[in-house]
Amino acid sequence: MCIALPMKIVALEEMKARCERKGQELTVDISMIEPPQSADWLLVFQNRAIRAIDEAEAHEIEAALTATALAMAGEADEEAIRAGFGDLMDREPELPEHLRRLVPGGK
Repeated sequence: MCIALPMKIVALEEMKARCERKGQELTVDISMIEPPQSADWLLVFQNRAIRAIDEAEAHEIEAALTATALAMAGEADEEAIRAGFGDLMDREPELPEHLRRLVPGGK
């Protein structure tokens, strides 16, 4: 499974940013996004910045990744799941708009 990860910029170079996540540093290609500022957060996939994100979204993604890791290890409890996926817990699943028309009676 491939997942984009939130990373915080610790230093900027020309078309690269040195980023950090959980004590690990990585050099990230930033050539395909608007120039970020030092200490900004990026969503990174395969050493490339996909887009800038704010700190709140970075923490939401980290919580979801933690809950997923706990679930995969068989160690997730309701508190961990709510911390990572609270926005999904108390509602019915919804198809994205572009898929609704493909399902009979799709809402």
